[in-house]
Amino acid sequence: MRTAVVGAGVVGLSTAYALLRHGSDAVVFETGKPMSARSAGSSRIFRLAHGDPGLVAYAAAAAGLWADWTHRAGNRLVGQQTTVITGPNARDWAEAMTDAGVDHTLVDEVDPSLGLPVPELPGPALIDPAGGVIDAPATGRFLRAAIGNRVREEHIYRIVPHDDWVEVHGSGGVHEVDHVVIAAGRGSLELAAQVDLYLPTELSHHARFTFRLKEPDAVPPCWIDGTQSWRDGITSYQHVSGPGLWSIGLNMPPDAEAWELGREEVVEESRDLARTYVRETLVGVTDEIVEEIYCDSPSTLGDGIHVATTGPVTAVWGAHLFKHAPAIGQTLANAAINDVSPQLPPAE
Repeated sequence: MRTAVVGAGVVGLSTAYALLRHGSDAVVFETGKPMSARSAGSSRIFRLAHGDPGLVAYAAAAAGLWADWTHRAGNRLVGQQTTVITGPNARDWAEAMTDAGVDHTLVDEVDPSLGLPVPELPGPALIDPAGGVIDAPATGRFLRAAIGNRVREEHIYRIVPHDDWVEVHGSGGVHEVDHVVIAAGRGSLELAAQVDLYLPTELSHHARFTFRLKEPDAVPPCWIDGTQSWRDGITSYQHVSGPGLWSIGLNMPPDAEAWELGREEVVEESRDLARTYVRETLVGVTDEIVEEIYCDSPSTLGDGIHVATTGPVTAVWGAHLFKHAPAIGQTLANAAINDVSPQLPPAE
């Protein structure tokens, strides 16, 4: 069986890797450079903490696969910094982790022992000891090496499914395969619509900024802050992204990140807000931006994985998928090989 994977982000590469590990043939089509769109950047946060026990369990399965990837890569792909969640989600997520039977701690107050770079913050706080920083470039290198020459730089513009095979039309010609997995981010929308799979079309702009830690050897935990204690409507995720580097993504109200505003306007406002946030709220972090990562992202999808299948074509989409990528790839590969619909946990 041969599967075409459209999109060489982390989910597409993970799917191809799993297919090849199962002895199936796979080819990945990518218009640009692999891992250069929504999978770009130096790092991501891994966590077991979610609001649904099914997603907690799925993240735990992903953790086992990350450990296997680490063994095969020969270097650690997920750090051991832990992840701290503050704000109204903390108690609900702790309950979901209890239901899923995974280790965690819920504290009523945020104190300095947690290591967060903030002098004060309202509780509660959920501590996920399995959380940590994903090394995104190392993950990409591992997958590319494992897949080898299976990645082709080619623009796919048309998919024509038949009963049990698919024509894939690209800039390099027409390819006949048994199954197609569409995992192309924004590019998935048009391709999926051709086979009557209609993905959410609403997108928003998002930027993440990296600053320097005043103590280069400091290693604070990953931090997801939903308290809105700085300004109403603004939450954040923050983590070490390299020696002495601290990355911050501010989630602004939907109307401030709307697609219609344009990338430049949204990023400029995000940049100003991030620097002001650092100056007014954090300790041990300078306000000089040393790296900036932009991506488009689906609006109002929440956390989780979405998938739809028609015949021999499957489309996958969602937000914050990097942490689940090994499990998603395995799920999609198993479904393609066994000619069944992928079974994934519900999104939050």
